[in-house]
Amino acid sequence: MASITSLGVGSGIDTATMLEQMKIAQQGRLTPYTNLKSGYENKISAWGKISSALDTLHGSVKKLKSEAFNTLQVSDNKAFKATATVAASADVHDVTVDKMAVSHKLRTAGKADADERLGETTDSTRTITITQKNGKEISVELKDDETSLNQIAKAINKQDGNVRASVQRTNSGYQLVLSSRSTGKESEMSVSVKGDDKLGALLNTKEGGQRVDADNNDALIPNEPGASDGMISVTQAQDAELKVDGIRYTRASNNITDIIEGVTLNLKAVSEKGESEQLTLSADNSTIKSTVQDFVSQYNALLRLTTSSSKYVPNETSGLTDETVAKPNSANGALMGDGTLRGLVGELRTAVNGVYGEKDADFNALASLGITFEMGTGQMTLNEKTLDEAIADAPEQISMMFKDRGDNKGLATTLDDVITKYVGDKENKIDGVIKGNTDSLDEQVKLVKEQISKTQKLIDSQVERYRVEFQNLDLTMSKMNSLSTQLLAMLTNN
Repeated sequence: MASITSLGVGSGIDTATMLEQMKIAQQGRLTPYTNLKSGYENKISAWGKISSALDTLHGSVKKLKSEAFNTLQVSDNKAFKATATVAASADVHDVTVDKMAVSHKLRTAGKADADERLGETTDSTRTITITQKNGKEISVELKDDETSLNQIAKAINKQDGNVRASVQRTNSGYQLVLSSRSTGKESEMSVSVKGDDKLGALLNTKEGGQRVDADNNDALIPNEPGASDGMISVTQAQDAELKVDGIRYTRASNNITDIIEGVTLNLKAVSEKGESEQLTLSADNSTIKSTVQDFVSQYNALLRLTTSSSKYVPNETSGLTDETVAKPNSANGALMGDGTLRGLVGELRTAVNGVYGEKDADFNALASLGITFEMGTGQMTLNEKTLDEAIADAPEQISMMFKDRGDNKGLATTLDDVITKYVGDKENKIDGVIKGNTDSLDEQVKLVKEQISKTQKLIDSQVERYRVEFQNLDLTMSKMNSLSTQLLAMLTNN
């Protein structure tokens, strides 16, 4: 007799349904582990959101330690544009721009065809070397058929050095133009050609190029250097010259960062009539307000997260009998009862409720800035009118409240320490408390997954054992039914 593959066919009993029910019952053994795994994963997710909110709050706190009170409004000037960093101080400076820094630029005489070969036929290569006073150098080798203006420019630009080459079409023909990428006297270029005298006559330049009168057919200007140079000077290399508060300075660039501390001067033009302009750096108190507003907003966002994560809802008791136990409510926060979370919230609340700065100052606590705290939730409420008045009256006192004063920590540093304790310091490779917690939870998830895998294998083995037993039952019942049929037939025939 062939073996039976469909359960219940041989016995007439619905063993397939029975096996499915047994399988469902066995799968129930996984429920405690899957619930445990979900709980761990929910905690990891909750800590991730809280960590992100702490990082955002940290950004506001760092601004309260420095730039919120050091941001300056900078005057708008004609000859230069100034920008200030937190290292700058409120002050007024007299600035005069006498000369702008200029980069060196050379050009050749005009040629009728930019693709015409300009060198000799030597059956060898020639070398063009461009050297600047600052020591930077570009050297290119050209074959006989690579001496046109276009090919020379292409070869120079391929080096991607400190000199850019271009071919320009002018009224007097095509010209090769060499431009230094840097400004100042040190950018002056000299050009030397070896292995091709004809090309050298066009390009060799030692004294900055010919000084010519462009309005007089490029006639040489008498008594000027460069008369023996092959190339023509378009602009001469020049340093910037300026006076700041009566002191004269020379710089190679128009972007100057080392005269006024924390201030960058971007020179735009020579001062009109040689007269100085006032550079005014004044405190920008609007930054204090916007930073405090952002701090309040980010603090409240963090507390909403910690509140929802620690929320407790009474156990579900509906429909309970004397034999059943109440189950934890599914609306509970993922970190309900977590000691680390309680510690974090407690330290934050202690910090923001502290007194900082001078003890007898009018503004030495958040409450004096118009910030109040809701009972229970700890959420901040900001009275903007009170804050505006405080900023107008004593911005320096507000600065002393947030920033350190001697050995006494300000509110910003106190909060910085708390946040760093929990989220760590990536720059200094310091792990925080939260990472330690999540690492431990990750390990727990890993162990539970392993247990789920082992239990699933046991369940699969048990279900397979039941399937084999039911199949054997089908075979036995099928044989008995067949024998019964044969006996009945024999009795009937007799």
